[in-house]
Amino acid sequence: MSTEFYSNAVTGGVEGTAGVRHHTLTVCGGPISVYEAGDAEKPAVVLLHGAMYDEARFIWDQLFPYLAADYHVFAVDTPRHGKSRPWEGVLNQAKLLEILDCAFDALQLNRFQLVGLSMGGALAIGYAAEHPDRVQSMVLFEPGGLGEKLDAQFITWLYIKTPGMLRILSKNYIKKDRAAVHKLLGSIYVGGSKPTDPDRLVTILMDEIKGKFDCRENDMDDWQLDGVIGPFRLRWNLLDQIPRIACPTLWLRGAESTLVKQSEMERAVRLASEVGQPAELRVIPHAGHILPLEQPEVVNPMVHEFRVQTAK
Repeated sequence: MSTEFYSNAVTGGVEGTAGVRHHTLTVCGGPISVYEAGDAEKPAVVLLHGAMYDEARFIWDQLFPYLAADYHVFAVDTPRHGKSRPWEGVLNQAKLLEILDCAFDALQLNRFQLVGLSMGGALAIGYAAEHPDRVQSMVLFEPGGLGEKLDAQFITWLYIKTPGMLRILSKNYIKKDRAAVHKLLGSIYVGGSKPTDPDRLVTILMDEIKGKFDCRENDMDDWQLDGVIGPFRLRWNLLDQIPRIACPTLWLRGAESTLVKQSEMERAVRLASEVGQPAELRVIPHAGHILPLEQPEVVNPMVHEFRVQTAK
């Protein structure tokens, strides 16, 4: 494991958090990038980001420094994201869970809270189902894997089956200058919300675009592609794993999100609560899918309050 420390010249975000350390682990034959901050004697919290052009520095730009004041925080770049490159082979849900388990062992994390968004939420659910002894509680921002069908199921299936389409965004994004990426960033915020530090987020997004292009990666993750999307329905979801969760869960959804349906999250919460574990759904106004960035002043205290309530 290699470790680097950031200078005080960096301000704000993940890399500007006081005392942040960056580790590069080698697990399961590839590199895993992890940002660590906070007091090692305090409870551990692990953050898992979403798919496609997300990475730890992006979605956790506001939550990571907030939690580091009271917790021992780890933000992981999953394979083919951020600085966790390059990787070979198929990185589906099962493989990513294997890699994460090895990474947690390398970091000597025995028991911790998981916080995940989208793909990261799905990975958190899968990990908690397989390792109930290690996961103390979970905060799930619009986790993936809750539905049986996409709104544009057949069109999506045709898209991923058409030769060349899986890298079309990468080839388009790499041509964009900073002003165009700034506009792209603004387009993913909804409900009147705006980036807290757009210049920093644009830099991170441009890094991710370049990394994906240079490594010739698909726009979508194997987690989304490997045997998941059929012509008429999804071939895989997490509904059978949710009842195996043995810890309290807080489920957060952006009121204006179009990616994860309210009905899907309500069903997931029912499944989680039916086995006797506390499970709560909260809907955040003026937010979409990236609610940790859109409404940090609302969701950050929620995550902290939930952690305090479930400490044991």
